[in-house]
Amino acid sequence: MAEADGAAQEREPTARDAALEETRGLRGAPVTGALLAANAGVFAAQVSLAGHLRFALGGADPQDHTLWNAILRWLGGNDSTFTIADTRLETLVTSCFLHGSILHLGFNLLVLWQVGPFLERAVGRARFLPLYLGSGIMGSAFSAIAGRLFGASLSIGASGAICGLIGAMLVLGARTQGWRGPLARQMAGWLAFLFVLGLAKNLQGGMVQVDNAAHVGGALGGVIIAATWRRGVTYTAQLSRIVVGVCVAAVIVAGLTVYVRNRTDRYLFMGVDERLNAASRAARSGQCDEADRAMKRAQRLDPGNERLHDRAQEINRECLTPSSPPPLDSARP
Repeated sequence: MAEADGAAQEREPTARDAALEETRGLRGAPVTGALLAANAGVFAAQVSLAGHLRFALGGADPQDHTLWNAILRWLGGNDSTFTIADTRLETLVTSCFLHGSILHLGFNLLVLWQVGPFLERAVGRARFLPLYLGSGIMGSAFSAIAGRLFGASLSIGASGAICGLIGAMLVLGARTQGWRGPLARQMAGWLAFLFVLGLAKNLQGGMVQVDNAAHVGGALGGVIIAATWRRGVTYTAQLSRIVVGVCVAAVIVAGLTVYVRNRTDRYLFMGVDERLNAASRAARSGQCDEADRAMKRAQRLDPGNERLHDRAQEINRECLTPSSPPPLDSARP
C-alpha cells in the first residue's frame, strides 16, 4: 500500500518544471560561463607569471606590489598615462580580464554569476556579449580619462563591464515594470552599493583603491547600449554566431596587440626622463630620427612641460650641427 501511495505521488515533469530547470545555474547562458572561465584563467596566468601564490593576494609587501603592477601592465593593464599618451587603446579591452587579487576576482565573478545568466537568457548572447565588452571599454575609457586628469592610475578588473550589465538590467526593468518596479529598484541598489563601497574604500586609503570612474562609465555604457535595443527584434542563429565571433576576434586582436607592442615598442613603459635620456643618447650617436622619435614620445607623456620643449630644441640643434672633421694630423697614415 505504501508503494502504491508513493507511486501515486509521482508525476510527469511539466513545461513549467522544464522552464525552471532552464533558469538554473548557467543553463542557456554559455557566454556568461565562457566569461567566468576566461577571467579565472587569466588570473591563474597572472599568478603563474609572478611565480608565487602570494601574488594571488595582490603582493605581500611594497616590493611585491611593484612587481605585481609591472606584470599587470605587461599583460595589458589600463595605465592611464600610457593608454592616452601612447594611444594604447587595446588595453581598454584587455584590462577588463585582469584582476588585482583573488578577492577582487572572486567578488566580480560572484556578481557576474548572479547577473549574467538571467540577462543573457533575457536578451540573447548576440546582445549580451557586445553589451559586456562595450560597457567594459567605456568603463576603461572613463578610468583612463580620470587618471589622466586627477593623477596616473593603473585600472584593471571586470567591474566596469559588470556595472554595464547591471545598468542594462536597470533599463529592462524600467521598460517592463516601470522605474519603481522591483527589478529596476534592485539594480539601482546594486549600483549605489558598488559606488558607496568604492568611495568608502578610497577614503580609507591603502595601496588598493576601487575605480569608481570605471563603475560609472561601465554603468552608463550599459544604460546607453540597452536603450538602443528595440523590442521584438530577434537575431537569427547565424547572425548570433557572427556577432559573437566578431566580439571574440576583437578580444583576441587586443591581446595580440599587447603581445606585439610589448616586444617591439622600445619606449613602452618608459617614463619622461627615460625617454629623454634615450633621445639624448640617440642624438649623440648621430641617430637624429631616433632622437626625434624618443623626444616626441617623452613630450606625449607631459605635453605641457617647458623643460621638454627646450630640450627638444637643443637636440634638434645638435642634430643640425654637422660633425667637425677630424684633424689633418690624425688623418695621415
